[in-house]
Amino acid sequence: MTEWKKMLMVLIAGLLVLTACGGEEPAETPTVAPVAIETPTAKPSEGETPVSETPAPEEPTPSRMITLEFWYALGGSSGQAVEALVEQFNASHPNIQVNPTYQGAYAQIMGKVWNAIFAEQTLPHVAHLGGAPLVGKTDSAIPITEFTDGPNGIDRSLIRDAFWEYNSAGGQIWSMPFNNSVPMLYYNRDLFVAAGLDPDKPPTTWDEVIEYGQKLTQDTDGNGQIDQWGFNTHSNTHWYLSTMFLENGAQIINEEETEVLYNSPEAVEMLQLWGEMVNEYQVMPPGQHNEAKGDFMAGKSGMMLYSSSGIPSTAEEVAFELGVAMIPTVAGRDPVAPIGGASLVIFKNEDQAILDAAWEFVKFMSSPEGSFYFSTHTGYVPIYKDALDWPEMRAYLEAHPLQRVPVEQLEYAYAIPVFSALGTSDGALRRAVESVELQAATPQEALDEAKKVVDKNIAEQ
Repeated sequence: MTEWKKMLMVLIAGLLVLTACGGEEPAETPTVAPVAIETPTAKPSEGETPVSETPAPEEPTPSRMITLEFWYALGGSSGQAVEALVEQFNASHPNIQVNPTYQGAYAQIMGKVWNAIFAEQTLPHVAHLGGAPLVGKTDSAIPITEFTDGPNGIDRSLIRDAFWEYNSAGGQIWSMPFNNSVPMLYYNRDLFVAAGLDPDKPPTTWDEVIEYGQKLTQDTDGNGQIDQWGFNTHSNTHWYLSTMFLENGAQIINEEETEVLYNSPEAVEMLQLWGEMVNEYQVMPPGQHNEAKGDFMAGKSGMMLYSSSGIPSTAEEVAFELGVAMIPTVAGRDPVAPIGGASLVIFKNEDQAILDAAWEFVKFMSSPEGSFYFSTHTGYVPIYKDALDWPEMRAYLEAHPLQRVPVEQLEYAYAIPVFSALGTSDGALRRAVESVELQAATPQEALDEAKKVVDKNIAEQ
């Protein structure tokens, strides 16, 4: 077996456990009807050109009908929003037709792509992937900068830097930002009021989470068992623990990407705090993260960490008044909002006309118009720096105020490095959380073990 194939098999093994590249699997959003895309127009600063008046580069017109195969990873109504965008593209590009195919959630579609690469089978022209930059290591994809910086390109400075970092690996930007989310604090405003807490002042630090959680944690029926918890996190505990690491000054991996660094004192301190929330302060139930969303929706917990992509569906389904706040942080420090989500990859093709058409499609999907449509029909955030200045976005957020919070939190957006063992790392951190919650290991022991597993995986590649 060649070294390249050995490396590929190790990468596949790690990626099959990758969920949203350090974030969340897609969350359901309310059903939406496809509508025509409207161009967001921003109020320009002095000396700037309004978005709607920026002259676009001339689009190449294919000399023949080109059909593109597009694999995507969002189901439910988020998938419907993807399909609606594809319909809009097909209607406005008569010489290019895109065939969208749902290929399962992030881990499933990535597994199919890697299997196709390994077996030298036919790849789609464009794919929608979590952990997208990792395909660059296989020589099967084209760096997206070959398109963004070309004659029919875009101004990359209009998109937040963190999104480009999220799509980078090995010094190259491989993929185009598309659907992204950040971790948020969800809370039950009704339970806050009942516990004597101000629902307009949610906790901003982890110490306050504990303080609020103690007031919210209750034995409501007097049987000696807690049946209303103050706090919990959704099942992707690696994402939330990594957030806490970063807020406390810990690093995930070294610059050379040869070893993870999250068994440092700063990281251990945060896993220690996590364990204390479970076993000392008893505001979070042990080992019940898979039940966290259901318990929160049923009014059985007061606060929950969850992806911003779930805001619309949660607000629609709960019977109480929902609150959403920025991710809490360490006292005296700014919050950190690690990005989750997926991106668009263009695979190599010998036919330049197909590559030009594929870029035309990717550019459309990630344009200000596409980003506005997708963010207002799902729970994902817009990728553009000036999104809050678009009159259409301001109007939307006026009508949907909960959606403003994650957009404002993008000020603290951070891209966890997309390294080859990221899937393995996510799993190792989830196991570390579980062992500390169940008091099977100390925080130092749990993170030492996680580092040992992940470093070994890196060394094998």
